[in-house]
Amino acid sequence: MRRRLLLTFTLRSTALALVVVIAISFAALIGLFEFLEVKAIDAAFALRGPLPPTAPIVIVAIDDESFAQTQLQWPWPRAYMAQLISQIAAGKPKVITTDIFWYEPGNDPGGDEALAKAIAEAGNVILANDINRVEQAGFVLDQFRRPIPALEDSALHTGLANLYRDPADGFIRQMPVYLINEPDGRAYFSWAALTTLTYLGASIPESIRPSSVQFGGITVPLTEGRLIVNYRGKPGSAFTQIQAYQVASGEVYQQRGPDFFRDKIVLIGATSVVLQDVYSTPFEGSRLPMPGVEVNAHVIDTLLSQQFIYRWPVILGAVVTLFIGLLAYVFSGIPVPFLSLTLAFGSGLGYLGLWAFAFNTLRIEMYVVAPLVSLTLGYAVPSVERAISEQVEKRRVRGIFERFVSPEMVEQMIDRGLEAVRGQRAELTIMFSDIRGFTTLSEQMSPDDVVAILNEYLGVMSDVIHRHGGTIDKYEGDLIMAFFNAPLPQSDHAKRALQAAIENALHSRQTAGQVGQTGKPPHPV
Repeated sequence: MRRRLLLTFTLRSTALALVVVIAISFAALIGLFEFLEVKAIDAAFALRGPLPPTAPIVIVAIDDESFAQTQLQWPWPRAYMAQLISQIAAGKPKVITTDIFWYEPGNDPGGDEALAKAIAEAGNVILANDINRVEQAGFVLDQFRRPIPALEDSALHTGLANLYRDPADGFIRQMPVYLINEPDGRAYFSWAALTTLTYLGASIPESIRPSSVQFGGITVPLTEGRLIVNYRGKPGSAFTQIQAYQVASGEVYQQRGPDFFRDKIVLIGATSVVLQDVYSTPFEGSRLPMPGVEVNAHVIDTLLSQQFIYRWPVILGAVVTLFIGLLAYVFSGIPVPFLSLTLAFGSGLGYLGLWAFAFNTLRIEMYVVAPLVSLTLGYAVPSVERAISEQVEKRRVRGIFERFVSPEMVEQMIDRGLEAVRGQRAELTIMFSDIRGFTTLSEQMSPDDVVAILNEYLGVMSDVIHRHGGTIDKYEGDLIMAFFNAPLPQSDHAKRALQAAIENALHSRQTAGQVGQTGKPPHPV
């Protein structure tokens, strides 16, 4: 009987734990925890804090102050942009990149020619293009948009300005290094990637893979052509920024010196929120959006520093989630509650520490939410099931034995578990007790009086037997059969039985003296 009960109990808790843990692992596999996982990565960035940039990047910011100082409307005249690029080129930077779309001819006369001339004279200018994916009649079409020919022909390269918004929440955590243009099947690199290659003096890779690409001897890990951006800090804090109007006027060289741009990577882009080229990133999120040009600066810094972030494959996250959930189930089965809970809680803290260490030191994005949910439920579900089953079993034991043994003995049996009630061989002391001459006596009395005598007698005798640790086996009319030394062992079982018999006999004599008062005949034992 014990083995059957324990087997059912174990199978039930195991089945529940497996169902829960496997369900959580499957949810991790299909991305149901993705929103929480990416938010955990944002928290990891915040815990890590800012890092000093490694790339010599200067951002020429088209900001609100520049609009106020120049009194120009957007888009700025091409002639003014030509002046801006010429001033930067005079400082001898390694590369100049503009995060500005020039897909249509300018409105100012001669502006396009002046800008094309400035770009050509600089010789190291990269312009932005993009692949605009639109849906028409149920089909997704790629529209490859590029600068006007005069500008494109003057530039060193043109590169994609496409961004990648995380499907979970729209944040920018990854950026495309390249995209495939569906109409021609060609791979086009981002302007951040081309800026990096130009700075390194490396050629554009001829062979690419969705998982990696070679940049001048550097193997860049990718996820479907995207790079995880290792942000260095909050918006506006990591890289040197100079206002565009100060550069166009030449004021920058008076304030910063003639070598301010020398051998630098110079990025020209909008930082004014009015132009709406701002995005949520792991640092500060939507509270303080980051301009697109600054996002690309972090991409370039990630590429040049080679401090790449690697994310666990989804299948690995699901496997770890499953393993941790099963480990928690094992911990839940430890019979010492303090040890069981300590191991489970310690495992959770240890995994959190490993997750933080992996991100801060190894630059690995581990799955953390799904494993911790699996740990919690893998421990809690079987623990709750066992607690419920234990209470059910206790009620069952009480229901069976409370009529035959004292409440104290029932609690002892429950404390000892099923070992106390399993079938076993033992030496017992048997006690029989009945009312002398009960048959003759009952013939002289009314049925109500017989019942009253039996109730009084059996009640008193039962109390006496229970008080001495005996177990009532059965009642037969006025007969009580009880035994000692079971279900719990009693080394003095014979003495207990004798004491119960003596106490019963004494009680019988005491009640016999009360016959005159009650009108009931005595019932000697």
